[in-house]
Amino acid sequence: MLATTAYTYEVRVRRGDRWIIHATYNTDKEATVEAENVLRGKVSAVRVIRDWEREDGRHIEKVLFEKEGSGEADKDPVRVTAIEDATLCETDEDLLGVESRATINRLLRKYFEQEVLTPTEVMYNFKNLRKLMYHDTLLPSAVDRVATIHSRTTEGNHIEASNKLHRAIDTLAARARQVEKYDLPQFEDATIAEVRREIQSLRLAEDTDFLTMVALTRELSSSRSWIGKLDFAMKVKGDAKDNHARAMVDDIVADILGSPVALKDLLGPSRSFGDAVLLHIDLAMGKATGNRGAAQDVLDLLNPLFSARLLPKAQFVLFDHIARELKSPNALSRHDDDAQLLVQILDRLLNADGVVFGQPMVEALVERGARVRNVGGSRAFGEGVEEIVGCLAPGWRRLAFLSDVAQNERAANIQPELTALTRKTVGDMRGLRAFCGPQAKPREKMALVTRMHEKVVHSNFVEDLKHHLSEKLDSGLADYLTREKVIERIDNPALHLRQRAYMLIKFCSSGVLIEGKSAMMARKRVVSYLRQPNFTDHLVDDLQDSSEKEGILRDFYALLQRSGF
Repeated sequence: MLATTAYTYEVRVRRGDRWIIHATYNTDKEATVEAENVLRGKVSAVRVIRDWEREDGRHIEKVLFEKEGSGEADKDPVRVTAIEDATLCETDEDLLGVESRATINRLLRKYFEQEVLTPTEVMYNFKNLRKLMYHDTLLPSAVDRVATIHSRTTEGNHIEASNKLHRAIDTLAARARQVEKYDLPQFEDATIAEVRREIQSLRLAEDTDFLTMVALTRELSSSRSWIGKLDFAMKVKGDAKDNHARAMVDDIVADILGSPVALKDLLGPSRSFGDAVLLHIDLAMGKATGNRGAAQDVLDLLNPLFSARLLPKAQFVLFDHIARELKSPNALSRHDDDAQLLVQILDRLLNADGVVFGQPMVEALVERGARVRNVGGSRAFGEGVEEIVGCLAPGWRRLAFLSDVAQNERAANIQPELTALTRKTVGDMRGLRAFCGPQAKPREKMALVTRMHEKVVHSNFVEDLKHHLSEKLDSGLADYLTREKVIERIDNPALHLRQRAYMLIKFCSSGVLIEGKSAMMARKRVVSYLRQPNFTDHLVDDLQDSSEKEGILRDFYALLQRSGF
């Protein structure tokens, strides 16, 4: 249904020669009460403006209340935050993307934290967007900063980049202003799916998902608490299988957790910067236990969603934030346990697949390593890699990290050093103790060696190094099978031939063997059985029922086929 809200009432505060929108209300009474409250602080003057938008889109304003204050407060004006990278947005849809919102969140962090708003709440809510657009020169400054970064990194045209951004913002503002007139359903004990269905039934011109986000942000903006916003998002998501609802909640959570203040409110204050980084990693992985003062009830709802990777955009924002934290000049601790904290961070961020969050995190870790050694310039990357490798044990973790380093474009500058470090990771393959760690169980050892072999095969290592690593890993695993009599223990003579054959074949296809010497050893034992005279008779000689025998043989040969024999 189309709304007939004729007026909005803005509370404006004078700053220097400019009038800045402080808040917007639907009634003059609410606006006047807020204006009186604002006057109790240190402001130069305050106004209440009645705004009426005509059918042709023009705004008619009337001053209903104006009063001088005691003077401006002694605080720094809100400015854009310095950033080093940004993606240029050419359309309003680009602006709504997760990477764009993350950049906007960093760029206008002080404003969002002052207003307790997120980029989503601003871009889908015209009242919030208009307030930002009239906030001094904040928005033009932000556009100029992004256009400058884009033109510098792409050798593009600054004016053209700036114009594209302004056009995208104007288009988004026009959409937000148009839907501001719509009377949308509210989230009173309703889920996103229910509200979405009701909006769909209205058959309005604007996209249903866009309108649902408008309705969501109206509710969100009424909360002046980060935890309140998160709690609301968790309550309205509804059915976990509703992809639309989950995606919208993901957008909201991503924006909220892009604020360091919101993270602190959620997780509680940490003892040190390094402890905070560890807690942020745990949250991104769905394993966070909050500090004293944490919003544990909200955290308990978020952890399973992150653990199941159901909030990919929020996870992206968190890991991006963690990478930036690691790149920052902040010491991990005020004491002398930086090295210990760095090891704990690496324990969380490195697994058999490599470094979590890929190259951005690899670069962040290397930069942190260079900071530990207090080295910059051309030597920073190589020294940083060496420092991180020195914090990693056992050998498979070093190899996994160096495999990811080899994918970095800066790796070509440290090729001799990288080769030397990588060769050392497979220097001692006896019993796989140094490579897999003394506590690793036999199956875990074999799986790790095989996984690292796959990683090497698909790595960017130079061919000579790749061949050397593959040979060492394969020979090390084959030696382990012989030393520990792994095949002999599986092929237990006390068991019936059928059990022994089944176990051997499943071992061959279990994914813990390298297609080389180690796999050949196990396959050779299986083939020796298959070549025995009357093998099939011996396989079922303990069974009496002929149909059961036929079924066993049929299943056995199907297993052979699946296993590549």
